[in-house]
Amino acid sequence: MKIRFLIKWILLLSLLFGCGGGTTTGNPYRVTINFKAYNSVTSWSPWDLFIDKANAGINNLTFCFKRVRFKLVDGATVNPDSSEDNIDFDIGEITILSGGTTLGDINVPEGTYKRVEFDLEKDCSSNKSVTLSNDNGNFSTDNRVTIKFSGTLVINETTTINLDIQPIINAMDSFNGSSDLDDVLEDINGTL
Repeated sequence: MKIRFLIKWILLLSLLFGCGGGTTTGNPYRVTINFKAYNSVTSWSPWDLFIDKANAGINNLTFCFKRVRFKLVDGATVNPDSSEDNIDFDIGEITILSGGTTLGDINVPEGTYKRVEFDLEKDCSSNKSVTLSNDNGNFSTDNRVTIKFSGTLVINETTTINLDIQPIINAMDSFNGSSDLDDVLEDINGTL
C-alpha cells in the first residue's frame, strides 16, 4: 500500500515538474553549423595586369572556439560572460577552409535570431584565439575575440546553418598588422 502511494506521488511530481526545462523561446532543435565556402582575394579583372592587387591572400586561418550565442530578434545584448544564452561550443582549433568548414552540431532553441556570435579564446594547443597567415605575414592574438554573423535566422526544425564568412575573409585577406587583429575581427560581421 505504501509503495503504491509512493509511486503515485512520484508519477504526479514527475508530471508536474518533469515537463519543464524548456526555454522561453521553445524546444531546442539539433542543428549543424557550417561556414560557407569563400573566395580569398578579390576576383580578377583586366586591370590586374597593370596594377597590383591591394589584397593579400590567406594561406591559413585558424580559430579556437569556446562558446556560441544566438541573439533573439527581440532580445537584449548582455555581458557575454554571464549571458544565459551562452552555449558551450568548445570544439577547439578549427582551420577555416575555402571550400567550406563544418563546425559541429549543437542544440538551439526554437526562435527567430538576429545574430550568431562565437567567442574565440586561447584555450587550444597553440595558446592563440586566432592565427592568420597571409601574403603580408604571420599574425595571431591570444585575446578573446568575438566574431559575429548578422541577419535573420529562423530555427523551427532540425536543420543546417550555413554562415557566410566572406566579409571576415575579405578583412583577413588584406590584414597587414597595422591594427590589432582582434579589433579588425570584431569590427566586421559575417552574414546569416
